[in-house]
Amino acid sequence: MKVRGAHKHTIFRVILVCSALALASLAFIFHQGATRPTAASETNIDPVLLAGINSEIKDGDIIFRKGRSLVSSIVMLNDKETDYSHVGICCKTDNEMFVIHAVPGEPDEQGNEKIRCDKLSEFLTPDKASIFAFYRLTCDTSGIAAASAANAMEYYRAGLPFDKALNFRNDDKLYCTELVWKAYLKSGINITGNQFKKLNLNILTDSIILPGHIQNSALLTKIYPHN
Repeated sequence: MKVRGAHKHTIFRVILVCSALALASLAFIFHQGATRPTAASETNIDPVLLAGINSEIKDGDIIFRKGRSLVSSIVMLNDKETDYSHVGICCKTDNEMFVIHAVPGEPDEQGNEKIRCDKLSEFLTPDKASIFAFYRLTCDTSGIAAASAANAMEYYRAGLPFDKALNFRNDDKLYCTELVWKAYLKSGINITGNQFKKLNLNILTDSIILPGHIQNSALLTKIYPHN
């Protein structure tokens, strides 16, 4: 009976460890908050600042943000090469800038976590972004950035879901860095140089693309805030 009891205790501990690892893995998916801000929160952003940014940013520019949540801090602990925890692609429609990105915890009206196309003002609400920056393809003589924005828009219109498994080898689901990487890859540019990070405690996938892999690409230049 003692052996059987010890065996049950061991199984219970294994279950607890696996559950903890699963939660850690899910927490690491680039998440900026469990709830969407209300429309009123958009008014907290300086409209003059937004107007200036809107006039300066182009299709295909890459935007990074750092959230204020505990989960954002967890992301930062896993990525020492950046100050940001989430990333998206800019796309202008009717002279207004939108951000196409993949993020959990922000479901649509039907409750589905799909790729989002949010107004820049919503993407940068104070409860979602403590700091942010824009990067641009340094040499773009053939419209690669604009083509990448179009690719990202295709992902959004296709209604692709957020990839909770963080598996970049599949194309039917995407997570944030994967979306940016694949949108550019489809246009002929590998902005990460195939950099991936192995996470020893991640039981959902073997390796992932981190925000720092994109931000520190030799192919990108920071354009805002100005250097």
